[in-house]
Amino acid sequence: MKTPSRYVHVETSQSLGEAFLNLAAATPSATLLRYPTASSADAVRIWHTVSYYVATENIARIAHFLKGLGVGVGTPVAIVSNSRTEWMLTDMAIQILGGITVSIYQSLPPSEIGFILHDSGARIVCIENQEQFDKISWLQSNHCHIPARESLPEDSVRIPFNHIISFEPVTSPLEIPTISSVIKNKSLSPIPPAIPAELSRSSTSSYVYTSGTTGPPKGVIQSHGNHLCNVFQAATCGVFGGDVELFLYLPLAHSFARLIYHAGFITSTSLSLPAVIDHKTSKLDLSSVARDLREANPEVLPSVPRLFEKMASAIKTKAAGAGLQSLLLKLCLKNAAIIQKSTETGKDEFLHNRFAYTIFKPIRKKILTQLFGTRFRHAISGGARLDPTVTRFFDGLGAMICEGYGLTETAVATHVNVPDTRRIGSVGKSFPQVEVSISEVDGEISIRGPNVAHGYLHRPDATRTAWSSDGWFRTGDVGHVDDDGFLYITDRKKELVITAGGKKIPPSAIEGLFKGSSFISHAFFYGEGKPYCVALLTLNDIEIRATLENRNVSLDSEVPLSTHPFVLSEVNRIVKDVNHNLASYESIKKFYILDEDFTIENGLLTPTLKMKRKKIVERYAEQLESLYEQESAPTKP
Repeated sequence: MKTPSRYVHVETSQSLGEAFLNLAAATPSATLLRYPTASSADAVRIWHTVSYYVATENIARIAHFLKGLGVGVGTPVAIVSNSRTEWMLTDMAIQILGGITVSIYQSLPPSEIGFILHDSGARIVCIENQEQFDKISWLQSNHCHIPARESLPEDSVRIPFNHIISFEPVTSPLEIPTISSVIKNKSLSPIPPAIPAELSRSSTSSYVYTSGTTGPPKGVIQSHGNHLCNVFQAATCGVFGGDVELFLYLPLAHSFARLIYHAGFITSTSLSLPAVIDHKTSKLDLSSVARDLREANPEVLPSVPRLFEKMASAIKTKAAGAGLQSLLLKLCLKNAAIIQKSTETGKDEFLHNRFAYTIFKPIRKKILTQLFGTRFRHAISGGARLDPTVTRFFDGLGAMICEGYGLTETAVATHVNVPDTRRIGSVGKSFPQVEVSISEVDGEISIRGPNVAHGYLHRPDATRTAWSSDGWFRTGDVGHVDDDGFLYITDRKKELVITAGGKKIPPSAIEGLFKGSSFISHAFFYGEGKPYCVALLTLNDIEIRATLENRNVSLDSEVPLSTHPFVLSEVNRIVKDVNHNLASYESIKKFYILDEDFTIENGLLTPTLKMKRKKIVERYAEQLESLYEQESAPTKP
């Protein structure tokens, strides 16, 4: 198939920097991105538009500045920041110079940041604000614990820093330059430096560290060719839907967000970003992001499943309230579910339901406008498994979610559902040039293609274990491909629960069944080596309190929600409903309601919101064991 002319430069360029500069030269006045500024989350937004011409000048000055600090081919430069314009401009400057971007989640504590800096060798660090500078200051003043990995022993070291650059002004005894001051420095040339001749598609572009759910994070070595190929695959398969605007709020340390950013910078797709409200910390105000999403009014929203789960939960909670509006919303949602099911199954629905669906159209339109704006076409879900009930919920409202799949090691996407060809419950068909193999022994999925990364930094044993000699990457995910080529992910190979009776159970599939409930925040399924299966449950406090208020149910502030009779009754009902969908050996016989949720801050979620299963078992060992000592299902010891 002939390559569309607007993507030829992506296919032929040798580096990300070359692809960007080629497009910028061809379309200097085109919009690259838009972002708002505001004094607070509730303040009026002032939207700013950045053209390719302006971005090129800014990137050029940053590149000349970094070159003066010694950045060249193979120089690792770390970025510790939430997603913002400066992140992308700085990264593209690094790419033009042939440096290696080391992306670090802004939510990580100093010790984990220190490990990544030590492992990657990054001595130049770009930070977002005072919060991140304080972490770096701690590392400058303290020894950092470095866990053992393969042949490298455990150690305690001081992390050296050659240069620190900030996106926001910071308070420091040293003079810390800001990216804005670099951009305003007229002594730096607005003409980009020449791209090094030795830079090629096989050159390393970035080290992206895995979440570290099973040990120290591993640095995935991603090349320019990996990224260019993946952008080309995603752009030409139809998932972006042409020259559209994408709303980017996901952290750019995440490979999925990096794909969206690259698509915005080296294809005709443009980007919109949320406002930076807090200039001292990297905390994200979700209500502010929601407002920016509506105002940006993009055609396509890339996101992780958690956002859609929270949206669906909030709508259901509102429908459970008292009053005429809640009743109408409840009837609208019920009707939407009926029509969605008939559409998916291909069965004709009764005429009165079709008529009601037409009557409820203004309510559905209002919901979607409040969530996504008026130009919304579809969403792309990645980063974790999206529960099919959530997809169907939004389908009924008229909002299409296209689920995809990929890993940091496959840089990044390998499969996606597209608007014209979609199957709920699957992660879609594979991209062109992506080969898929399913193990006949255990169902493990292996991937091979030009987007697959080169291996792990300093981890030869882990690389040999994950990559075969002929280029297949063993994903660790278990699944199958149907007759039409759609891939279905059932679980993680290493996370399969094997009971005392020898039954192999995929926990995430069962945990996903709880996502249809607005009361449950997280469900943790357990039963390894045990005679029966149990669960740890955390509560969605905000949704529960809103429901209790709507139903005029009294709530004693001194009494934990987990012991409230109404809550206990509802949770018992939810568990019972989940068990109706399970075989006897995998049903949840007992459960325990925890007083705290799983969060990034308490170390039980990764930055990509995956549960750290080993740490959860360690922290709640006593509670889990109590479920095998008592006769009834307890909620407290």
